Amino acid sequence: MQTPVPPTPADPAAAEPPRVEFRVGLGDVLGYCCALLRSATAKGARPVVCGPAPAIEELDQRLWTFAPAEFLPHCRVGDALEGRSPIVLSAHPDIEGLRGRDCLVNLGPSLVQGWRRVPRVIELVGADDAAKASARQRFRVYRDGGCAPRTLETGHEAR
Repeated sequence: MQTPVPPTPADPAAAEPPRVEFRVGLGDVLGYCCALLRSATAKGARPVVCGPAPAIEELDQRLWTFAPAEFLPHCRVGDALEGRSPIVLSAHPDIEGLRGRDCLVNLGPSLVQGWRRVPRVIELVGADDAAKASARQRFRVYRDGGCAPRTLETGHEAR
């Protein structure tokens, strides 16, 4: 288990801990993520999504095709469009150097380094036992780091 990085005085989120939510019991994590990103960006949010490379690859494809006649603009960390893109995807669990994002969506089993840099963290947790076990570890890290994580049962089924 990774330990949280303590905030530095220059860290804009250091004054108040991020709001942390665990959306649990997801049958289709990536489908739920697409809907979440559509809703968040419609409200002006600028999320970064972190997860294992295979999940990020599939999410990249789904953001092009998940709804007819709809595309969610996105790019990868390091892309020339990163500063202008509403959604940034990263296959690395580290957002320390990333700026201009107001929400972290974590698809992976690891704690994302730099999570204190954003005002909101959303952990998407599948229905399988391994996903639940790693989520419990991350929940404890957030709680021990001064956050009051919330858990939301989504009831989102696989499609």
